[in-house]
Amino acid sequence: MTGGTTGVSASGGASLGGASPTGAGGTVLTGGVTTGGAPVTGGAPAGGTSPSGGTGGAAAGTGGQVVETGGGGPGGAAVGGQTGSGGQAGSTSGGDSQTGGTTGDGGTVGSCVGEAWPTANPTSPGPFQWTADKNVGPLAGYTPDPTYGDQQQRFNVYRPENLAESGYCHPILVWSNGHTDNPEQNPPDCVVNASTNQWCGTYPPLIEHLASQGFVVIASLSTTTSREDPATSKLPSIVGLDWLLEQAEDPSSRYYHHLDTTRIGALGHSEGGMATCMLASDPRLSAIATVSGTRELTGLHTPALLICGGQDTVVSCDSVASTYNGVTDQPAMLMNNLTADHGGWLYQNGAQGPSIFALAAWFRFYLMDDTANGEYFFGANCTLCTDNRVTVERNSLMTQ
Repeated sequence: MTGGTTGVSASGGASLGGASPTGAGGTVLTGGVTTGGAPVTGGAPAGGTSPSGGTGGAAAGTGGQVVETGGGGPGGAAVGGQTGSGGQAGSTSGGDSQTGGTTGDGGTVGSCVGEAWPTANPTSPGPFQWTADKNVGPLAGYTPDPTYGDQQQRFNVYRPENLAESGYCHPILVWSNGHTDNPEQNPPDCVVNASTNQWCGTYPPLIEHLASQGFVVIASLSTTTSREDPATSKLPSIVGLDWLLEQAEDPSSRYYHHLDTTRIGALGHSEGGMATCMLASDPRLSAIATVSGTRELTGLHTPALLICGGQDTVVSCDSVASTYNGVTDQPAMLMNNLTADHGGWLYQNGAQGPSIFALAAWFRFYLMDDTANGEYFFGANCTLCTDNRVTVERNSLMTQ
């Protein structure tokens, strides 16, 4: 984690830009046919993929490792420029979560010792100022990459800025991008530019929100996240997770004994949703979630939240529902974000958007023992059950 330049970008999160967030006119790859733009190189994974759509993303520095700060501390500036209280105060959730782990008085989680997590409001920026460690970890990913050609990419890690002093053991989230996309812009190859039909780097509204909530998010810069690295025969997300877990035990690393290595979640969008389904059998995972992208789940052993867009013409809700219907031995929810297209879910008023706060609440519940966030998913009058922007289905393990 040494070498390269270090810099600080403007605080306050990502600019959303002014172009349409739907991805209209962008390159879409479904079943091997391109529409609305130039053909995608590098081939398509089985089942077809699509770019994630959407605009925006904070410009990244070039070269080496860059640390970016932004977001909001308690009562300060919110991620993406919003303001808020930084989450609700409340009692600690203790050991009531279905996944077990920490106790009400805090305790040991892996090699980390920390306090029990208090509850927090997933619809507001979390209590942590976020930062990003950029271009870190090993090279990983399939080549040729549609965006970066023969150059393999490393990872960005989005995390609370005060990791060493927070007093908590921070759960890990493994993020997988949509096809030809990145967690944020990475010039000169990965940029958002409507005039040249480039839509790479669209996810800051989600990833920065998760970091502000206290998660450590490792995100591959590969733009074909469902294709294995030829050298390792591993998905890039798994290569990144392996590295981060090693860092958690390395005394020279900033992550040393600050991560809850027993609470790991995986999530992704579009092709990244497919990638998440592919790694769902990894025994280290405690929960998964996908947005507008799935494939058959094999070896699933964790709760699963599957989100689709009611206006999505790239990945239909029917296809996501087909995957959901196959989950019978783990808690599972299917959420249809009725007005969202393939990428528009990222731009529904930031953390107030149902897909973004649902993801935050889901992982707070399962990875932080934040039982108060269970109200979004459980009970006859669950928060998402009564939100007229979405429809939900829950399997019997979530309703009994």
